[in-house]
Amino acid sequence: MISAESLITGIRQEFAAVPFPSHCGLHAAMAKDDWVDDQDVLAEITRREDFIGEWWNVPIEHLRSCMMALSYLDAGGMAFYLPAYMTALIERPEDFDSATRSASWQIVFTMLPTDKDPELEQYFPNRFAFIDGARKRVCREFLAYLSEHDAYHDHARQIAREALAHEFWSTQN
Repeated sequence: MISAESLITGIRQEFAAVPFPSHCGLHAAMAKDDWVDDQDVLAEITRREDFIGEWWNVPIEHLRSCMMALSYLDAGGMAFYLPAYMTALIERPEDFDSATRSASWQIVFTMLPTDKDPELEQYFPNRFAFIDGARKRVCREFLAYLSEHDAYHDHARQIAREALAHEFWSTQN
């Protein structure tokens, strides 16, 4: 099994060059949940409320308070924020999970393709369009890591195993 340090190094290496999604950051993605869809408004929310910089410097408070944003990020947003969430889960699982509660499942569920709804089935590959090759490999390693560690809630570990079993994560591209 891969160590936490090696996994974090791999995530940093593979996602290092991902640019900040100035069109729609975490807080703007949260606004989409309130039916805000005007691109100019979303960009303004991003400029005003989001941390703008490298993904590895996004404050954990932003990640934790914007968990629902994962459902609304496009491919650029997913490629930027997913490594931040993965790294935070590896470095600080106690900030997301305990024996009695789980927040990590929301992150892992984002990585679970669905075959039950045709619309959602098409939505997933679009959102993960920039995650292929070595990026996909390191995401698989993250899912395997999470699925095997007791620091994470059983529900999150089960979703990680389901995601790993899906064809999307078994192919390179």
